[in-house]
Amino acid sequence: MQRATVPSVKSMEEAGDALLERAIDPERWMLPGRRVTVDNTCRVGSVHVCASVDVTPTLETFIRVSFKGPKLSPMQAAELLEQFTSVRFTFIPNIEWFVEIDARQWIHFSRPYTRPRLQA
Repeated sequence: MQRATVPSVKSMEEAGDALLERAIDPERWMLPGRRVTVDNTCRVGSVHVCASVDVTPTLETFIRVSFKGPKLSPMQAAELLEQFTSVRFTFIPNIEWFVEIDARQWIHFSRPYTRPRLQA
């Protein structure tokens, strides 16, 4: 089985324009867990970036932007997040975004996307 190639773009702004457009499409929202797919990932230089909107079992929605790169620190990733989201969101550091680092060294930033919680 052949592994899909991750698309490459020239800047974080270009990545944000393409990936955020797809991530905020309600037809592409997903349950937390399977976040990294070929459709929501790209590469800028040596850094991989992924964007998705996750829907929890209680119907809360979170936008998640994740970065992975060699020797990438959370502070460096926060700067990339600002560039990535500048096309679509006003960036307010330390107020809206939660950060976590997983075992595979992805740095994940997330924040609530819709308010109030969706009603079924």
